[in-house]
Amino acid sequence: MAELKNKRVNAMKGFWLCRVLVIWAILHLANWSVVAQPSGVALPMVSSAQVPLSLPVARVANVEGMVHVKVTTDGHRVVSTQVEDGNKLLAASAEDNAKTWQFSRHEPVTFTVTYTYKLLTEWKGQSR
Repeated sequence: MAELKNKRVNAMKGFWLCRVLVIWAILHLANWSVVAQPSGVALPMVSSAQVPLSLPVARVANVEGMVHVKVTTDGHRVVSTQVEDGNKLLAASAEDNAKTWQFSRHEPVTFTVTYTYKLLTEWKGQSR
């Protein structure tokens, strides 16, 4: 019985580690970043979120840039978002992604998130 419990615990650890590594790899390879605006109030810790996917339309249109999204939380999840600026093609994706965020318990807060979209001309380590 203890062996089965250990296998389950190890499987869960592996699942979470794999999930974190996949998210990190996607963000790193896509050269995508999100930066929250610093404020006097401690920003909430994200407990789950969808990984933003590459935008094929933006790639074809050769569009890159920053999008600022104002995010308001209720102490657990996002209750409203508002794009403050940025390319409309990228803004919809950024806003949709911000709506998927859930947080550890915190005081309701409003903050601005900066999404940076950058097109890569070549993957690092790519062989020709």
